[in-house]
Amino acid sequence: MKKHLLLLVLTLISLQGFSQKIERDFFDNLKYESRFGTYRSSLKKNIFDDLVYSDNMENKITLKKKYLEFEYGELLEDTETEFDIFRELIKAHDKDKKYKATYSVDIFDKVIIEDNRGRRVEMGKDIFGNEIYKEKINGVESSMKKRLNGVLEYKEGHEDATLEKNIFDNWIYKDSFGTKIEFNGKAWKRLKNKFGTEERVFHYLIEEYFGE
Repeated sequence: MKKHLLLLVLTLISLQGFSQKIERDFFDNLKYESRFGTYRSSLKKNIFDDLVYSDNMENKITLKKKYLEFEYGELLEDTETEFDIFRELIKAHDKDKKYKATYSVDIFDKVIIEDNRGRRVEMGKDIFGNEIYKEKINGVESSMKKRLNGVLEYKEGHEDATLEKNIFDNWIYKDSFGTKIEFNGKAWKRLKNKFGTEERVFHYLIEEYFGE
C-alpha cells in the first residue's frame, strides 16, 4: 500500500503545462504528443462510454462508465473535466511501459482497481459509512478499516498500524515497526485541514512511516 496509495487513485500536481500540447482529433478524441515526439497518447471513448487511455509505450488504462459517474458525477458534463482526466493520466503514466489497468465500480459501490502487475484494490465504505481499503499485490494482502471503537487499523501481511484518539484528545499513530507519534489538537487540526478525513490522514502517515 505504501507505494500504491493513489491514490486512489491519480495525483494532481503541476499539470497546466500539458494544456497547449493537447488537442482533439477529427473523431473528437484527445491527443497528446511530447515536445520532441517521444511520447504520444490518446484518450478515447468506446461504445460502452468508457474512457480508454493508451500510448506508444503500450500502456492502457480503462476508466469504466460507472467509475467515471461515481468519481466525477455532474462534472463529466464539463468538457474541461475530460482534459483534466487526460492530464492526470499523462502525468501518472508517461514513464510507464506495458502497464494495463481497469478502474470500475461494483454493485456495492466499491471502487475496484486491477492491473497486469498482480495488484487489486478495493475502496468503499462499510455499513457505518466508514472508509475501507483493501489491496492485494502478488499475493500479499493489506487493508485499512475503522474498528467499532473508532480506532483506525491498517494491516499488511503480518505487520500493522493504528491511529486512535486518547483520553487527552491527542491522536496517536503506532505501528509494529516501533514507530509512535502523538499529535496534539493543533497539529491534528492542521493535518485534518490538509487531508480532509481521518482516513486520509492515516493513509499519509502510513506512506511516511510504515516500514521505515
